[in-house]
Amino acid sequence: MQITFDYYDIQEALQLLIKKKMGVALDLEEISPHDYPSVEYRKRVYVYEKHKNGREVKDEHGFRVVDWDKSNYETKHMEIDDCAEITFYISGDV
Repeated sequence: MQITFDYYDIQEALQLLIKKKMGVALDLEEISPHDYPSVEYRKRVYVYEKHKNGREVKDEHGFRVVDWDKSNYETKHMEIDDCAEITFYISGDV
């Protein structure tokens, strides 16, 4: 089963959550109609192991070997604008 929420559904859900958790009736469109909510997420930046000569190390299948000690996370942002949708896939009977 697939459940999809568009921008307006997300905005309404945020307003209901703010009202329930904080007791504040808030209209996000009135506050700032041109500022969209943003999502902050972290993405792994891979660093690959290298030989002394600078060439990348490859495993027995020919894939580059990740150096997990040097790989780190980078913080990224994305806006939830009018064209955005969030989709959830639910397995089983609902």
